[in-house]
Amino acid sequence: MYHNYFEGLKKTEKYSPEKQIYLKRRVLNTINNLIKAFFNDGLRKNQFLLDLGSSDGSLVKVAEEFGLKVKGLDVNEINLETDKINLQNESCDVVTAISLIEHLNNPENLLTEVKRVLKKNAYLIIVTPNWTSNMKTFYDDPTHVHPYTINSLRFLLEYNGFRKIEVLPWLVNKPQWMWKFPFKFLLAKIIPFRGDAHNSIPKFLKGRSNTLLSICIK
Repeated sequence: MYHNYFEGLKKTEKYSPEKQIYLKRRVLNTINNLIKAFFNDGLRKNQFLLDLGSSDGSLVKVAEEFGLKVKGLDVNEINLETDKINLQNESCDVVTAISLIEHLNNPENLLTEVKRVLKKNAYLIIVTPNWTSNMKTFYDDPTHVHPYTINSLRFLLEYNGFRKIEVLPWLVNKPQWMWKFPFKFLLAKIIPFRGDAHNSIPKFLKGRSNTLLSICIK
């Protein structure tokens, strides 16, 4: 029922296509650093990445540039609360779900399907608003239906059989030590400016985040 809403958002997106590609390059680099930081691994050419909630396909394009094999699925192509993903069992090295899970009333089918298509020890990466920091504005987006906290996101992944779960602040292109800092969520909140702040602002002052990032394996 929200397909028209999402299509409208794409048409009114404040960033140009070129800017979107730039931002998604930063996202892919962050995902690569995340895997390196917690699994001593990294993205490699010819690995298969499935991007769920792919929107305008910018992350798909950037991942292809990197040399990955990629499939993107958006809300106008699949109902992730009911549909099966049209991929073979254990065919994916990485699944990303960025700004997706908060739009689902029930994520059980999504996580069941993700487990099915992931290879053993392959990665699921989720990005979603942190309810603790966004409770005043979370429902300003009428398609947001299910909020998550650090603990509830971790419990959801544990309950669905995922392992080696890390729940972190969504810090884009920041040093890996910031994810391992004891007060990492406080640190992410007190950075003065968002990552898309004006270029005149020094990089070390940018990157404030009230968003959750999780990584886990099948």
